[in-house]
Amino acid sequence: LDELRRTEHMAVILITHDLGVIAEVADHVAVMYAGRVVEEASVTDLFAAPQHPYTSGLLASIPRPESLGERLAVIKGVVPHPLNLPPGCPFAPRCDSYIGPVCDAAVPALMQAGDNHKAACYLHGDAFEEVPVGALAAKVAPRV
Repeated sequence: LDELRRTEHMAVILITHDLGVIAEVADHVAVMYAGRVVEEASVTDLFAAPQHPYTSGLLASIPRPESLGERLAVIKGVVPHPLNLPPGCPFAPRCDSYIGPVCDAAVPALMQAGDNHKAACYLHGDAFEEVPVGALAAKVAPRV
C-alpha cells in the first residue's frame, strides 16, 4: 500500500484498531469513538500529546516491555450502544478527565487543541459554546 501511495501519488485511508500499524504507516490520524471523530492530528502529535481522554486511554493501554508482568491500563465502563448514546459527550460516563455538567449537556464539536490538532472535548476551547440554552440550569453538580 505504501509503495502504491508513493508511486501513484494517492492517498490511502486505513481503518484499524491497531495503534502499532497507525504509528508505522500513518501521516495523519482521526480517532473515533461511538461513531464520531473525537481527535484529529498528525501521527507524531497524537502519539506525543493526545488531547482527548479516549485517545489517552487507548495509548495508555498499549503493552510496553518495561511493564512486563503488570496489569494493562483499561478504560473503565463499556462502549454505549450506538442507538442508545448518553446525552452530551458519549465518552463522559467513562471519562477520567470529566469536567462537569457541560459534558452531560451537549456533544462537543471538534475544537482546536494545538497547532493542526483538534479534539472533541470540553477541556479545549469555550466549554459552554455547544451547550443548549438552559441545559446547565437543570444540572447543579458534577457526577460523583
